[in-house]
Amino acid sequence: MKKIIITAATAPEIEPLYRFLQANYHIISPNNFQNETYDIDVVLSGVGMMNTAFTLAKNFTQHGYDAAIQAGIAGSFDTQLALGSLVGVASEQYGDLGAEDNDTFIDIMEMGFIENNSFPYSEGKLINHNPYHFGVKLNMVSSMSVNTVSGQSDTIDKRQKKNACSIESMEGIAFHYACLQFQIPFLQIRAISNYVTPRNKNMWQIKLAIEHLNQYLIESLNSKNIQL
Repeated sequence: MKKIIITAATAPEIEPLYRFLQANYHIISPNNFQNETYDIDVVLSGVGMMNTAFTLAKNFTQHGYDAAIQAGIAGSFDTQLALGSLVGVASEQYGDLGAEDNDTFIDIMEMGFIENNSFPYSEGKLINHNPYHFGVKLNMVSSMSVNTVSGQSDTIDKRQKKNACSIESMEGIAFHYACLQFQIPFLQIRAISNYVTPRNKNMWQIKLAIEHLNQYLIESLNSKNIQL
């Protein structure tokens, strides 16, 4: 039996998966489900890097996982990624950790507080060099993690030019960091809920993104295609 942790920042992002596990798996505890193949912990990390890092470190210390999956929604800088579509994250980097020098942003690596090739970083990024299969293979993209979601034209332009990432979230880098430190095979899965533009929630497709995200998770578990 393979032990897997599936984590998300908020309950709504994986509520359909949770209902599926309740209906089809043995309920060992409110957040632990088992069948003959998988032992699955469903863990809500809370929003943001600090909550995610703490929650994962606590769970990784207490349990020996064969794999970790982070599932959630994300904003896309790349309009070629359709709203509601799914991506896997190949690399993570900080989007807003650093300092402002008048109109210039200096990231934490440039400031010299983190060496950009010190473990687990590679050229300032946290890279999933060997993402394992979880159902159908996903298009792998680059991502940045931010404390403040981009929603103003000047901020968006500066972050795009500096980081050249496809998507942004608020937790991804903490997930990559914890998995690399604990040497746990992992995959971050994101459903595109909106394009990164000046904030306009009327244009967002959160419901569609969550629907497609959970459909993928459930179909993957049903197909038993997870390769660890």
